[in-house]
Amino acid sequence: MAGELAQAKVLVTGGTGFIGSHLVRRLVNDGVEVHTVTSTVSSVFPPRLVDVSDQITLHEANVCDRSAVDRLAEQIRPTHVFHLGAFTHVGKSWGRVDECVQTNVQGTVNLLQALDRVGYTRFVNVGTSEIYGDVDVPFREDGAVRPISPYAVSKHAGEEFCRMFHEGRGWPIVRIRPFNAYGPMQSPDRVIPEIIVRGLRNQPLKMTEGRQTREFNYVEDLVDGLVRAATADGIDGELFNLGCGEEIAMRDLADTVLDIVQATVRPEYGALPYRPTEIWRMHADASKARERLGWAPRWSLRDGLEATAAWYRSELERSGSLFTL
Repeated sequence: MAGELAQAKVLVTGGTGFIGSHLVRRLVNDGVEVHTVTSTVSSVFPPRLVDVSDQITLHEANVCDRSAVDRLAEQIRPTHVFHLGAFTHVGKSWGRVDECVQTNVQGTVNLLQALDRVGYTRFVNVGTSEIYGDVDVPFREDGAVRPISPYAVSKHAGEEFCRMFHEGRGWPIVRIRPFNAYGPMQSPDRVIPEIIVRGLRNQPLKMTEGRQTREFNYVEDLVDGLVRAATADGIDGELFNLGCGEEIAMRDLADTVLDIVQATVRPEYGALPYRPTEIWRMHADASKARERLGWAPRWSLRDGLEATAAWYRSELERSGSLFTL
């Protein structure tokens, strides 16, 4: 895969985010020319990318600004694009619906139309498993979807524009639905980092009853799937799930994490209500990715959680870490 992208010029939107930063680092390690985007360039380099700051080109542009995106596409003229730039918080999306639509729908359309002027080899659109909503599991690419949050609806709309442009214009687009990611450098308000940090500090941990299930995928596995989606032959127009297909109840996840960090605190199950639009079960049928991309997760949940906990433990020992607030 590295060989196939060795001569590529790659644009990663959302490259300063959690999954995007791991993807950028993977591409840099593979010797790829990498460009990424931030909506605001300041004197403080994005913290997730500091260690590769001299090996990438950082551009200032907001995908909601069509003229800025046009200039970006013309300046870079990328051969491959990974589109991860998005408003990504499910809970907060209910109060920021306009931002979801502008970023996840209009931003995606802006980027696609700008890129059509310069040509490219493959556009990988990164959606979300939240698009499926509360339909029966396991979730399959050819099955029904019923997105039940503003975030999920907006991501589905952006994905549908990708499908339409491929079918109507023949644009080389591949759509990906990754399932829940975790690993080092994830924002501290996400569930696994919060449980880890509170466990390490022996702070109270309020949760729902935790009967809902999710599946969790180590970020390096998902990045490997994205790279394969950019390089596999004969998959333009296709949609792929990226997920391990193993669900775990949230209360069992919390117990496992607290066991790993040897915490004395125990979760306060039932202290928080379930979301009004709770998805009760979530896990993937990723057989298509295995067959067409040659992709399979390499990290077990236990191994990934241990590696993640070790990283956050080291961050707690470092003064001023942004990931242990």
